Amino acid sequence: MKSSPSVVDLFCGAGGLTLGFKRAGYRVLLGLDVDWDAIRTYMLNNPEVAWINKDIRKVTAEEILDAVGSRDNVDVVVAGIPCEGYSLLNRRYDPSDPRNYLFVEFMRIVKILKPKAVLIENVPGLIRREFGRFRVEIERALEDLGFTTRSFTINALNYGVPQRRVRLFFVGIQSGRGFEPPEPTHGPPNLLSFASSTRLKPYVTVWDAISDLPPLRPGEEKTRYESEPKTEYQRIMRGECARLYNHRAPGHPEWTVRLIESTKPGHPLYGTFKQRIRLSWDEPAPTIPAGGVRPQWFFAHPEQPRGITVREAARLQSFPDSYVFVGSLIKQRVLVGDAVPPLLAEALARKLAEYI
Repeated sequence: MKSSPSVVDLFCGAGGLTLGFKRAGYRVLLGLDVDWDAIRTYMLNNPEVAWINKDIRKVTAEEILDAVGSRDNVDVVVAGIPCEGYSLLNRRYDPSDPRNYLFVEFMRIVKILKPKAVLIENVPGLIRREFGRFRVEIERALEDLGFTTRSFTINALNYGVPQRRVRLFFVGIQSGRGFEPPEPTHGPPNLLSFASSTRLKPYVTVWDAISDLPPLRPGEEKTRYESEPKTEYQRIMRGECARLYNHRAPGHPEWTVRLIESTKPGHPLYGTFKQRIRLSWDEPAPTIPAGGVRPQWFFAHPEQPRGITVREAARLQSFPDSYVFVGSLIKQRVLVGDAVPPLLAEALARKLAEYI
């Protein structure tokens, strides 16, 4: 008898879903991704998990089964299927984009492994693209494989992630029971006094998340903490970590430094691109992006005249400080921004365990 439920993570990226499921007590058997920097990061942080670095369209059933041992070993298959084709931030949207159809490959692997449950993460823009056709096709494909399926949007902010990040999830259950999303654990301050029965905690802010990290000048890097954690969230993120990783500020020309200095926290840095802002200490962060076609720093620090570091972005995604990202600085930003926040993944994993 297996001691805990098992997971295969397709399109695993840096491993946000894997980390969340591990924290919820699952055994992760396999991570698969075509990106080598993603797999390098995944291997470094999950050395006990098997991995495949290959385009999923070229992965055979034999390779999958060899990695997991047997289809009887797999309880859940999860995937953060690449979302660039669906994202409403993608101004070059093309309905024939092959990235829009990678879910077909996900279904192929699911058909091989026959898990008890599946979970797919994507951007809410998928609902609106092609008048909702992709959403219908995914649900229909899962139902054809015998899953009772539910899709829903959920905000990571409601589960202790210091970020307003709304994502679309599909959950399919073989038992015939319809999945109910987990109840929120956090809420806005004005609701807390009226919701004592739910015992909601206040939303985690940018200050709660990163105010203990050492200050940096543009281009500077630090590898040691210089103060004690100030909040419970910071204590959780630090854990037993003694060294600070991925805390290097972007280099900026003088005009960029002056621009950041003249921008009030919570306000846009540019008049024509309202999404690039200087973060506010008192609010959760907006969605941490992967960076687009030419990934770059996206948000400025609330107090220091620089863009945020990869470590600060990882904190805002709820990755612990012991989770190390590798590759170029640009690639590290992509890996952080593409990930499912581990705290959100953990909440979904704990709820999913009730169904399998």
